[in-house]
Amino acid sequence: MEFSRDEKNVIRCKITEEEIEDLGYTIDDLIQNGARSQEFMNHIFDLAEDELQIKFGKGIKTVRADLLPDHTLTLTFSENPPAGNLVDHIKEVLGGLMGSALGQEKWEELVAKQGTKANPKEVTEEQTGTVPRIVLLLAFEEMDGVFRFAKQVPEMELPFNDLYKLDDIYFLMLDMTNCEDQSVRRLSIVMDEYATDVFAGAEKRAFIHEHGKKILAEKAIETLKQI
Repeated sequence: MEFSRDEKNVIRCKITEEEIEDLGYTIDDLIQNGARSQEFMNHIFDLAEDELQIKFGKGIKTVRADLLPDHTLTLTFSENPPAGNLVDHIKEVLGGLMGSALGQEKWEELVAKQGTKANPKEVTEEQTGTVPRIVLLLAFEEMDGVFRFAKQVPEMELPFNDLYKLDDIYFLMLDMTNCEDQSVRRLSIVMDEYATDVFAGAEKRAFIHEHGKKILAEKAIETLKQI
């Protein structure tokens, strides 16, 4: 297990699957995004404080987890949400789920079950001028998870969102293109707590629209909050 401190309040930890198991956890525990994964992260925070002789405050910690093909896990965490533009913030907070080898593998499995591929031409429809749309797909294994997520979303102006179901997975899709950084931060906290997986990309949204079953065409979160 290796710890490094790149800059103020930004810590990285590289840990192997064997070391994770030595701590009493498995890779499956960590990707479930539940109590076990939170317990693991808290343990890593404690180890980082001891190793680097630092002390985290009580503020919200943001975490990026990148799982490499060899099952080496790289964790990047900070005490406060990183500064920067919207795209950078989304990549930092949700990058592990959106861009990891594991996340891509899960998506490819889902596509393979449909016996087809998303049409790349449809991506151009998700653009505004020369600025591509920033689309997040929140995956939930059960409808109850979608309900609980919606109930916990803070009162705020929400981005366009709709709800589809594909292969027994519920996809809540959010167009984050015009969101302010503060809105992204507030939403990311709830996403991390309730979503099973998070994917990104207009081409993925087009694929779900084409092959999925429409549950709520628009204002899905707002509708579920009222039920």
